[in-house]
Amino acid sequence: ARCDLPELVTDRLELAAAVLPGSGTLPELLAALDLLEALRREHLPGTTAANRDRAAELAVVLLDAAVRGLPGLAGSDATDDAAALVDLAVRAGQDRIGLRLDTALDDLTRSGSALMQGAALAARVLLDLTDLASLGTRVAGWIDAATGPDARRHLQRLLGGLLTAAHPLLQSAPAALDPLLDRVERLTDPEFLDRLPALRGGFDVLTPAARERLLHTVAERLGDRLDLALSAPPELLARWAAADAAGRAALLARDIPIPDPPADAAGGPTGGANRAAPPGTGLAPADRWRLLLGRQPDRLPADARRYARALDELYGAGRGEGGIDLGHAAGGGQEAAFPTAREWADELEALFGTTVREEVIARAAESGRTDVLSELDPAAVRPSVELLTSVLSLAGGLPEAKLAGLRPLVRRLVEELTARLATQVRPALTGLTSPRPTRRPGGRINLARTLRANLAHTRRLDDGRTVVVPQRPVFHTRTRREADWRLVLVVDVSGSMEASVVWSALTAAVLAGVPTLSTHFLAFSTEVVDLTDRVDDPLALLLEVRVGGGTHIAAGLAHARSLVTVPSRTIVAVVSDFEEGYPLAGLLGEVRTLASAGVHLLGCAALNDQGVPCYSVPVAEQLVAAGMPVAALSPLELARWVGDRVRGGSR
Repeated sequence: ARCDLPELVTDRLELAAAVLPGSGTLPELLAALDLLEALRREHLPGTTAANRDRAAELAVVLLDAAVRGLPGLAGSDATDDAAALVDLAVRAGQDRIGLRLDTALDDLTRSGSALMQGAALAARVLLDLTDLASLGTRVAGWIDAATGPDARRHLQRLLGGLLTAAHPLLQSAPAALDPLLDRVERLTDPEFLDRLPALRGGFDVLTPAARERLLHTVAERLGDRLDLALSAPPELLARWAAADAAGRAALLARDIPIPDPPADAAGGPTGGANRAAPPGTGLAPADRWRLLLGRQPDRLPADARRYARALDELYGAGRGEGGIDLGHAAGGGQEAAFPTAREWADELEALFGTTVREEVIARAAESGRTDVLSELDPAAVRPSVELLTSVLSLAGGLPEAKLAGLRPLVRRLVEELTARLATQVRPALTGLTSPRPTRRPGGRINLARTLRANLAHTRRLDDGRTVVVPQRPVFHTRTRREADWRLVLVVDVSGSMEASVVWSALTAAVLAGVPTLSTHFLAFSTEVVDLTDRVDDPLALLLEVRVGGGTHIAAGLAHARSLVTVPSRTIVAVVSDFEEGYPLAGLLGEVRTLASAGVHLLGCAALNDQGVPCYSVPVAEQLVAAGMPVAALSPLELARWVGDRVRGGSR
């Protein structure tokens, strides 16, 4: 279009109409809608009347596809997806289809990841589906609920999703701030400081300038502007002061009363930053907002500056807010940076305590700081998939000497998470992991089943005891040593699949212990690697996997097809977001081939501890039509599905 080639524009529009509705991601669809709008408004030279009409028709189709694909964003933790969701809400409101988003956004606010819940709430406010008072009340409720490590992490992600778009609302409609101001002000110092790193992390999605503007808005709501410095020259200030004095003298000469300054609830003059703090608190409300917004540290009391400096070490890096002396104009602390990670960790321990210290150090590791890994205590750290994923990604670039020091931490995280998962999964595999009961003699006697089957046959002995007579004994069958079924996990290790890779490896290790299953593990991006020899050792498996690259699901399925010997006793489970980077025809062909051969197929749209999906809905719909069911499954649900298949169930 820019080169004024309208015939090629027609060809590209037809190609876009064939490809984008069935495979485009939300950011891609929004980018396409922007381009179609430029064509429709004749902002580009290579347009004709027919092309403009076609662009308008295609825009309707793509907008519908974007709304239809929203459930696939529920499990996303990408800020780009959160911003795209809000962008879609703005566009939908302009196109008068806001009500069509109501159900989808409501589902995201209830069942999406924390980031998407916050973004969906912002989108609902922009569409007038949620009022500003409800917004402020819900944010205040998030703060109330942040009483533990997981809840504080949840708070940070909720605020991050909400503030991707809602911060202009907080400035233009200050009434929405009232519940939040009240909650931050009423917390005791220990309660506020426990939540401070999470609050600072949530508001850190805003630019420094946006946080500065928000701080001034908060100051007005508190009743006092925090920055009273005037840029007027001293001579003009003197003239203003003289005029004020003359006016006061004139009022007094005419016996006109001069009203006293307005008083707050405590009976003193309104003064935002200077008014008395509530009982049990020492930090003034304005100082609390300076801390959680990371602004004006030079105006904080000396003790509070230590908290600002410690958090700037994590959240201010690279944005002109770190501990390096950048001068007053930079808006950050002017103290020297912490020389070592150990000194920073010790300062966090002294300020926040052990629990919050571990949370902050873990977030620093997740953000890519390799120097703090040595400060994570394997015995004290809280195991999580996010932390394990970050440590594994950082370990890939470390020398062997440092990697050896990390192995105890990684081993502890893997063992703890695997033990938790096994506790949940193994009951779903009952009957597969242990011998089955039978009345045929041969194996060991099944005491529990024998007692239940013979309770009607009892005899009272001379000494008064009652015994059960085993007239119908029940035995264990002899467990087969050979594997009857083959399970092939085909796991996407492209750049967007970090958490799913971890859960896939842990699940594979648990399933590998089932005697009737032969478990294979295929990792693919644009290449396929068979890691079956490490499937029973999740630590070795995770250290071997390198997440990154593109996505070629068809290649992974082609390799899985080469492992099939008895199709009716083979399960192929694909773990992916289904954003295929190659033509879909190859992927659909592989699915049809496996399905027609009788292989049991399953597409896992998500494989994490919550089972929250993050996948391409249009591609998943085509896979279902080709013969591969697609579902959002947790590891427990996947184990149940595998158990049903092996037992001959139909689900």
